[in-house]
Amino acid sequence: MEGEIRAARPEDASSLAALSIQVWLSAYAVDGVRQALADYVFDAFTPAKLAALIADPARRLLVIELDGHLLGYTQLKLDSPCDGFDGPALEIERLYLTESHTGRGLGRRLTMAARQWASSLAGQPRLWLTVWHRNARAIAFYRRMGMAVHGEWHFELEGARHLNYVMLDAPVVTADDDVGRRY
Repeated sequence: MEGEIRAARPEDASSLAALSIQVWLSAYAVDGVRQALADYVFDAFTPAKLAALIADPARRLLVIELDGHLLGYTQLKLDSPCDGFDGPALEIERLYLTESHTGRGLGRRLTMAARQWASSLAGQPRLWLTVWHRNARAIAFYRRMGMAVHGEWHFELEGARHLNYVMLDAPVVTADDDVGRRY
């Protein structure tokens, strides 16, 4: 399975909204769906909000598509500082894959595409993200990709704070013989 990685287009907004709801509930509604979770996803992941993100010049959404079906996407935010890191940074706000397509190398491909795009920008910003502390599969994936826990952040829902880890990408080595290689 290959699939094409490309920039999201306005006509992808509805598919991205549906994909986002599916992935978010799969990751976070581990005890089932309650009203607050339903309200959150139906507010956060509307086609109009995804269309606005696609059009936002401070963001870049990359999708992976196969035979007209979106399998996943990554949402990147430019100039997004990472607490405790003074260099240029680019946030991976989302890296979502449909459950049926996890474990097939698509997340790696999207992450590598994000890295490639970041390396083309002035200052070669390092990638960072937040991940729910109970999402062991995602944490293990990001570690395999060379990211490390850098700090903590809390997602708030229904007045409750939910622990997330901040993970920071490895630095880009810029020696002539290792240009672009990450450790």
